[in-house]
Amino acid sequence: MDLFQLAKYPFMKEAKEWVKEQKVSVEEILFDDLYERARERGVERVRQAVDEGIVREVATVSEADCIMEIFSYPVARMIVASVESEYLVRRYALAEAKKAYESMKGEESGFIDYLAREMGVEVNGNEIYFTDYLKYAPTWDINWKLVNREMRKGYVLLSKSEVARLIQEAIRKKIYNELAFAFAPPEVKKVFKDEILSIKNKVIFKEEKRKVGEVKEEGFPPCIKNLIAAVKSGINVPHVGRFTFVTFLNAVGMDIEEILKIFASSPDFNAEKTRYQIEHITGRISGTVYATPKCDTIRTWGLCYPDEYCRNIRHPLFYYRRRARK
Repeated sequence: MDLFQLAKYPFMKEAKEWVKEQKVSVEEILFDDLYERARERGVERVRQAVDEGIVREVATVSEADCIMEIFSYPVARMIVASVESEYLVRRYALAEAKKAYESMKGEESGFIDYLAREMGVEVNGNEIYFTDYLKYAPTWDINWKLVNREMRKGYVLLSKSEVARLIQEAIRKKIYNELAFAFAPPEVKKVFKDEILSIKNKVIFKEEKRKVGEVKEEGFPPCIKNLIAAVKSGINVPHVGRFTFVTFLNAVGMDIEEILKIFASSPDFNAEKTRYQIEHITGRISGTVYATPKCDTIRTWGLCYPDEYCRNIRHPLFYYRRRARK
C-alpha cells in the first residue's frame, strides 16, 4: 500500500506499522510545529464525528498531505480517549467506519478483499461467507435478512456497495474495541484542553434525555405490549418485531437505557450489539431516526393483536396518543 491508501485507511495494520517505522514520539506529535496540521486535523476528525456522524475525506495531493492525514488519526484517538465518554467512542468508531465506506466505493475488488481479510471478514468479490454476513449485517432491517438473499455454497451474493457496508461494520467494531479501554497520555489533556472541553460539552448535550414527559405504558397498543412481554419472557422475537417496538418506544420518549433493559431477558442478548442497533435505529449515532411502522405493515408481519380500541386506528402512535390522554 502506498501513502495515499494508508491516509484513507489509517486504522489498518500497515498504517500503524508505517507510523512506528517513522520513530516519531508522542511528544513530537503533540508539541512539534512540524505536526501542527496533524493536530488540527485530529481535532477536526473528532468534531466531525460528533457534529456530522462521519469523518469527511480531505484532499491529499502530496505525500506531505498523506503524512499529516495518517498522523491525525492517532491524534484523534488520543482526544477521544481523553474525553472519557463511551458515547463518543461509539460515535467516533462509526464515523471513521463511514469514512472508510465512502473510500471503498472507489476501490478495486482486489483491495476490498484485502481490507476485508484484515478485518477478519471472508470475502470473495461480491460474495461473503454466511457466518460473517450474519455477524455484520443489520438483520433488524428486513432487506438484510438472510432469507431474502441469494446464497451459493455458503456464500451470500451481494452488490459491491453492500460488501463495503458489511466491512464498514467490521471496521466500526475494530475501532470501538480498540478505543473502549484506551487511555491517553496526560499531556493530551493539556495540549487540547479547550478542544476537549468543547467536545465534552457537546457530548453531554447530545446524551441528555429528551424532555417529552412521562411514558405511559398503559397507553401502549396491544402489538407493542405483546412484543415487550415476549422479549421479557425470554421468547426470541423476530427482528421486525424488535425494530417495531424500538421505534415506537423511541417515538414516545423512552430512554435508550430503559429500552436496553427490556432486551436483557432475550435469549441471544448481546449488550454491545443490542445497544448499537438501538442507537442506530433511534438516530443517536446514525443521524437517521427510523419511523414506527404503520398498522398495515405490522399486520403484514403477523404482529397485530387488535383490541376494541384499534378500530379505525392506522398507526400505533395514534393509538398511544388517544389512550395516553385518558
